Amino acid sequence: MGSQAAPPQSGDPDDGAGAWTWGEDGGRGGPLGALFAGNAAPILLIDPGADGAIVDANPKAAAFYGYSRERMRSLHVWDINVLGHAVLPAMHAIASWEGGHFPQRFRHRLADGSVRDVQVYAGPVVVAGRRLLLCIIHDITAVIEAEHFNRLLLESVQVGVCGIDRDGNFTFLNPVATRTFGFQHDSELIRGHIGAYLTGAGAEVEDWRTHPVGRVADGGEGVEALDCTLHRHDGSPFPARLTASPIHNDQGFVGVVVSFTDRSGETERDAQLSDLTNALPGAVFQAELLPDGRVRPTYFSAAAAALFGLPAASTPTDWPSLSPIMSRRRWAGLRRALRRAGRDGTAWEQEGTVGLAEKRWLLGRALPRSRPDGTVTFNGVLLDITERRRLEAELEQAAQIDPLTGLWNRRRFQQALDEAAAALRRNGRPYSLMLIDIDHFKRYNDTHGHQAGDEALRRVAATLAGHSRRLDGLARWGGEEFALLLPEAELDAAAVLAERLRRAVAALAGSGLPATISIGIGQAGIAEDADSLFRRVDAALYRAKAAGRNRVERA
Repeated sequence: MGSQAAPPQSGDPDDGAGAWTWGEDGGRGGPLGALFAGNAAPILLIDPGADGAIVDANPKAAAFYGYSRERMRSLHVWDINVLGHAVLPAMHAIASWEGGHFPQRFRHRLADGSVRDVQVYAGPVVVAGRRLLLCIIHDITAVIEAEHFNRLLLESVQVGVCGIDRDGNFTFLNPVATRTFGFQHDSELIRGHIGAYLTGAGAEVEDWRTHPVGRVADGGEGVEALDCTLHRHDGSPFPARLTASPIHNDQGFVGVVVSFTDRSGETERDAQLSDLTNALPGAVFQAELLPDGRVRPTYFSAAAAALFGLPAASTPTDWPSLSPIMSRRRWAGLRRALRRAGRDGTAWEQEGTVGLAEKRWLLGRALPRSRPDGTVTFNGVLLDITERRRLEAELEQAAQIDPLTGLWNRRRFQQALDEAAAALRRNGRPYSLMLIDIDHFKRYNDTHGHQAGDEALRRVAATLAGHSRRLDGLARWGGEEFALLLPEAELDAAAVLAERLRRAVAALAGSGLPATISIGIGQAGIAEDADSLFRRVDAALYRAKAAGRNRVERA
């Protein structure tokens, strides 16, 4: 959800290419209208130049906020944002961005007075010459609550957790660590030194540097499952199993997080840790990579069955239960990735879809640990990222499509053009380029109005798409100009298609649209780059228009 995607662009504001049209059902016309009215996420259009007025809201947004759409159009952004008018500077800053939707976290107030945490993917979009903000609203209240839950979990977990800086001073202790060391409140220990609890009260403070935790604080590698003796405030020792991991931020290494278990009551602790594992978001798992290369799952927490789409009573560690949730090819790839991580001693991380009837996107992460017999044990977690992948796909789609015509936008077309040029250089596969311009479109737009002009653009776009080949790439290049990429097509074949397109558009006059097009075409030379071809074809288009329009010219 933190991914960035470019907002839909509506074209040149001078030609009104971004104008909206009302539909019979109160929705908007065109592909952006379909995205707006039918999207599963709430979407708002906000006018920064009108004090943050809400220009429109899709049906999902109206339902989310609990207002009618008419009422939504009478509100301002400060009516729904708990920041009130203080949100306006942030809104104007977002409106000044170019080329992207960027996630921002806010708290929005609904009609019933309740407040929800939201992540807003907001970016500028030109609509009928007006620079507006297109805001996709994602309710993350549950995510925030989960983060709060995780903090509470850390407070209540039956494992001691503390943080120290590079000098060994305490920066954080959870209640278990505080009690285990013999104190009532962590304030008694903050800025205290860990040395006395690692080496005992009688040792010199600097002796802690020789302890494995001290070596981690000196910039060494982390230690896992270290069986050692720790000391309480009164000097009494207790057996512990300890893990210490370095903490890094943008400035580099800043300290160590230490977690430990008082092994005095090992059996009871194991039971409590099992409960904790099953309460965590996602699923915890353990698997073994055997010396002969076989992978054997040995443990899944209770949440795994639901993630995999298996019956609650199933036993996921049995291969007959697990095998149906992924294809043979996916299982083979998973085993290869685990073997590679086990061999290299590196963390395993992989995304993929699993499940029986309903597929879910899962992210898996695990750390390997080698045993003396050559077996590698992986301890990890599986997280459900289905919703994140869905939102990323929607934003990526919006970043590649022209909202008025539903064709590729300039960015997506440039990618395809570069790929075709690379294929030509690599293996000599030919391609041709076609630039198409609607004749006298400005005159038509000025005479009939922007709404009619937008409809004309959509009809011409649909005609061009309907008469092109499946493998061709058609884009709205800007204003009333279109670009068509023809892979595997030489110039003669491109000329035949261009003439067919010209006749098809001219035939629209019979249905009330007196439109014609001028076309420039060209085939890329063997050593020619895409920019050079584009300039040649653009010059051919200019010749077609200069020679009277409604014609095709070869570059």
